Amino acid sequence: MRPLLLCCLISLLLLPACVPKIQTTATGGQVITTMIDGHGHTGISGKILLKTYASPMSGAFINIYPDTITNLLGPSEYLSAPTGEDGSYSIDVPPGNYYVVARKRTSGLSNGALTTGDYYSDYQRILARVADGKLTQVNLEMVQIKSSMFFKKDLSDTKTDTGIRGVLIDQKGNPVPGGFAIAYTDNNLQRLPEFASTLTNQKGEFTLYLPKGGSYFLAARIRAWDMPHEGEPYGKYGGENPQELKIKDNSFVEGITIEMAPFSGTYKEMKNQRPF
Repeated sequence: MRPLLLCCLISLLLLPACVPKIQTTATGGQVITTMIDGHGHTGISGKILLKTYASPMSGAFINIYPDTITNLLGPSEYLSAPTGEDGSYSIDVPPGNYYVVARKRTSGLSNGALTTGDYYSDYQRILARVADGKLTQVNLEMVQIKSSMFFKKDLSDTKTDTGIRGVLIDQKGNPVPGGFAIAYTDNNLQRLPEFASTLTNQKGEFTLYLPKGGSYFLAARIRAWDMPHEGEPYGKYGGENPQELKIKDNSFVEGITIEMAPFSGTYKEMKNQRPF
């Protein structure tokens, strides 16, 4: 057999082993199972890059969460040391499944609320599968926060005797944990919402507290920052033609279901009042 042909055959045989093992989930996230020998370590490692220039991001911290109930916000179960000059990191965790998020605050702190000018890993729910004695390879791209949170944090913390209870599901009917419903007082959903619900639990259940009865229109998201991006899970109660919900004072509307699907609108940077 000719040497050139032999080399081509060998390359084809080796190629599948070099392709990252990534699966896309129904909620738009990714499951990563690409692993290397941990040489005595079990955990997650990789590199963090600034998306705009594909340059290494030093001083970033990697948060490791066991689930999405906190919407991947706030303190995590595991926290890495800051990334090096080449953007690399490695963190030991027990075997299991973990969500991986990267953040870099201009303050240099490892924890605390993010604000305009800070950096976070570009939206994707990255779920890493970790096996004993292996390091799962997770590389993340970071973007800079150029707008405030999509809703005021304290809105969902104010309990009232009026509101809405329901569930978020994906296109297959599975519950979406770690998401939230948002409420508007009219059918223009292309702006910041007036109210936001509690985060959904493992069953996809949410409670949305309202100050008083009235007419409301609902949507659903799983990301609290910025406007919806293409492919991000998003849903509206009633589908493409939002359905009005009329709520009486001192009562709850029960059993509302919002189906979430990949967002297909156009993202417009810094257009807080006209996201799509």
